[in-house]
Amino acid sequence: MARISPLLAAELTELPCPYCGRRLPVGTEWLGAAEAQWGSCGVKLTQDDDVVAVLALAPAARADEAMVKMIWVRPEFVRHGYGRQLVQAASAESLRHKLTAIRASGGQGRLVCAMPPVGFLREVGFTLPDHERLWLLDLRKTVLQRTSLRLLERLFGGLGGNPEPAGGAISSRVEGFRG
Repeated sequence: MARISPLLAAELTELPCPYCGRRLPVGTEWLGAAEAQWGSCGVKLTQDDDVVAVLALAPAARADEAMVKMIWVRPEFVRHGYGRQLVQAASAESLRHKLTAIRASGGQGRLVCAMPPVGFLREVGFTLPDHERLWLLDLRKTVLQRTSLRLLERLFGGLGGNPEPAGGAISSRVEGFRG
């Protein structure tokens, strides 16, 4: 069974990227900064105690934002929705730390852990603002939209089903209708 949990710097430096095979060097500056600020450097997804997917975050230029530094899903687990789950978990964790956005560099073509495919970013809610190079996941809008949808579901949830006649005779003649 898949399980999401916080990612620690010591764990990340032990995990080779499944795309290029490289590992992050111990003491990588952004890893320490993320862990000092948030207590972890992202989220990981494990299955049977094996790490199968990772999303690593670092503090961004703006204090209320995080930057995706690495995201990968082992090839044999691609198309299981694990990338989406990582983004959702990282978003929830970012909100707990009062962050308003997550930024990412998007890539095309060959998979690179530091640059997730732009199609994936788009699918999970990132947008590319005009005149910017970094993709943006605005947590204020994302959460607002989901909260609004849940509210609408609660308000209109009881309105499902087929309508019942109000009673009385049903006539094929309607005044003013010419069929």
